[in-house]
Amino acid sequence: MTPDLHILQTCFSPSWGGLEMQALEISRALRDRGHTVSLAALPGSRLAEEAQQLHIPTVTLPVHGYFHPGLVWRLAKFLRTQHIQIIHCQHSRDIATLVPAMQLSGRSIPIVLSKRMGSYISKKDLFHRYTYRHVRRVLAISNVIHRNVLATTPIAPDRVVTFFDAVDLRKFQPLPGKREAIRNMFGVPEHTVVIGFVGRMSPGKGHEELLYSAGLLRDRGTHARFLVIGDASHGEEEYARTIRTLARTLDVEDRVAFAGYRTDIPALMASFDILAFPSHAESFGVVLIEAMAMGLPVVSTNSDGVVDIVVDGQSGIMVPRQDARALADGLERMIADPDMRARMGRAGRARVEELFDQEKQISRLEQLYRELL
Repeated sequence: MTPDLHILQTCFSPSWGGLEMQALEISRALRDRGHTVSLAALPGSRLAEEAQQLHIPTVTLPVHGYFHPGLVWRLAKFLRTQHIQIIHCQHSRDIATLVPAMQLSGRSIPIVLSKRMGSYISKKDLFHRYTYRHVRRVLAISNVIHRNVLATTPIAPDRVVTFFDAVDLRKFQPLPGKREAIRNMFGVPEHTVVIGFVGRMSPGKGHEELLYSAGLLRDRGTHARFLVIGDASHGEEEYARTIRTLARTLDVEDRVAFAGYRTDIPALMASFDILAFPSHAESFGVVLIEAMAMGLPVVSTNSDGVVDIVVDGQSGIMVPRQDARALADGLERMIADPDMRARMGRAGRARVEELFDQEKQISRLEQLYRELL
């Protein structure tokens, strides 16, 4: 039997969204496969709370910004005493603290960085050349992020690989038995098409276009209900109030239900007929692979990393970003054609099984860790 690894996952982010959820999910999956996994996060963060509920050993440190001499000492001691073999940073800013901590520990520990967001500035100055020199692999979560890493950082091309985020196919699979119970909870008539949206109440996620498309469909006489899952994260509360106000202004409150933050996403998705994904810019889009794993067709903007996931005309319909009319047109086509929805749903599930299966991706990650050792 292959011996387990001692792994430190880090994510010093105050938010709670796809990045942080993936950090938690990867930590859990590695732990469940027999590895000794610790997670370093901000004290009081949602990530730290969720990790502790899953009984993942959690180190909480107030790492904000780049320079933390005292925290570097504490991390160095942790790396020594816990015999950490691999450091995997899920948030790119983490390496500014982890690299000096690794050096101070007196040990040569491979550092892996998952790059989940693109950068608009060049990071090829002396400071970044120092930190990236100690990063053994950068895992870009999409091809657009892979290109961005090569363009903006000093990392050698042979140290960068595209490594898609993944979904647990045991958790996200068609659940026909959940459909009616959830629809009844939200008062949805039996034969009404439900368009689902899952994501943070955050600027750029496309809530405005979603609400405008609801109004356009109403004006065209197309009957559908919208179920919006998700709430504001750290610092985004005012935006969430603006979106709820917009729903009242557009007079679509009878068609749009805001369900807030929920943990039962698979059950909620089982009540959807279509997933709408109107994001303005997305480095990947985990919600898309979750929905496709559930057998749902999607109507999505053609933004950035989404093109690695959705095949236009096969697993979904792609529309221009920030175009409510195009979004409404795509949704209307889906609503009118149940056979197309079923066909695209099957194609989406097959694509996830091929490219975005968590079991396969975690096996690849284990192999990468061992190669670095």
